[in-house]
Amino acid sequence: MQFLHQYPIAIPFIAILLAEVVKALIDVILKRGKIRFINPGGMPSGHSAFVSALVVVVANREGVDSTLFMVSAVIALIVMYDAVTLRNEAGLHAKVINKLKKSGARLEESLGHTVWEVVIGAVFGALTAFILLNI
Repeated sequence: MQFLHQYPIAIPFIAILLAEVVKALIDVILKRGKIRFINPGGMPSGHSAFVSALVVVVANREGVDSTLFMVSAVIALIVMYDAVTLRNEAGLHAKVINKLKKSGARLEESLGHTVWEVVIGAVFGALTAFILLNI
């Protein structure tokens, strides 16, 4: 696939789209009331898939000893840490607020991810990038 080697930024976008499709399929299979596609929360983490695919692409093109690789790895860790901590905590707060509210619009509760959702998303993104770089 010459296109992917000329435009490697496409690989993280393919990874996030595939992760979001998998997330939606999981929601359908588990018969959840809400199908999440390009939404926060759920298995696997699309954000983690995106940033881990980006790290693999940078490692492949620039090398693991490059400054660009280090920057992409740090950004990936920040995104994944944020998903598990801050965004997950905001979702827990939304659940409590929704229980306290008598009526009106409900707050979105599925904002963050569990550690496993992030880990699976990161592995999914890295594997997707590795496969796409080697076809």
